[in-house]
Amino acid sequence: MTEGEKDPKEVAVLLLKATMLPDGEVFPRLDQPKYTPADYTRMACHILFRCQRCGTCCTTGDPIRLRPEDAAQLAKHLKIPLNRALKKYTIPDPKKPGVLDFKHILPCKFYDRLAGGCKIYAARPWSCRIFPFLGVYGSSDQVVVNPSCPGSVETMEILTRAMEEVQREQEGYSPSTEEIRRSKEHLRRVLDEL
Repeated sequence: MTEGEKDPKEVAVLLLKATMLPDGEVFPRLDQPKYTPADYTRMACHILFRCQRCGTCCTTGDPIRLRPEDAAQLAKHLKIPLNRALKKYTIPDPKKPGVLDFKHILPCKFYDRLAGGCKIYAARPWSCRIFPFLGVYGSSDQVVVNPSCPGSVETMEILTRAMEEVQREQEGYSPSTEEIRRSKEHLRRVLDEL
């Protein structure tokens, strides 16, 4: 493992603990978001994912959606007023009121073919941040891996092997509710870091 890479078994242990109890039993407050086991799997995948810079996400995403905070982050990153960024780069999503889409896609206007990457990577929208593990957090009961993204396929293979190994090693182990809560919180922080 190189510096910065996470040990797949450590991630598998986190995931195993995080999925042992439903969120409602661990986070009794109503204002806490409730995530599914698939959501925690996506979070674990993001820890292990290594982009292979194939450009699939940037050249096939249609539409590329933006939340209002994504548009604000884009404007700040480009050092232009928000109203100018909205006018120049976005259009309202015809299927989702209140949601914006990038105007110029296929490939994304911010994809640099020569460099093989995103020109606004630090300010990329949430939809790009959660790719390639499709699904909107809190709304799906399965992880969908994009087969055209080699990094996602590799990540799922690594996580699956690590989970199988950890499940064999920890058969009969029963973590405390506190350990489960800490594992869930650790994985939830991944979302903040995307």
